[in-house]
Amino acid sequence: MAHIDQCVPGLKARILATGVSRVKGKTGVIVEVSRVKRKPGDQLKDLITVDVPGHGDVVLKPEDLEIVAE
Repeated sequence: MAHIDQCVPGLKARILATGVSRVKGKTGVIVEVSRVKRKPGDQLKDLITVDVPGHGDVVLKPEDLEIVAE
């Protein structure tokens, strides 16, 4: 599990959980980190975009990632 502060674009991340079974367990590069708030009263929603080789971009929560040491 990663924290939003650990997710920096350019770092490698292993995907721990996702709705796409063929992507689970693969490693990709973090492309974008965003915090989204839909309405003024809503909580912030952290989203991480990871580029997975052979699949493309996947958007996940930080809890679904593990930062991989290079």
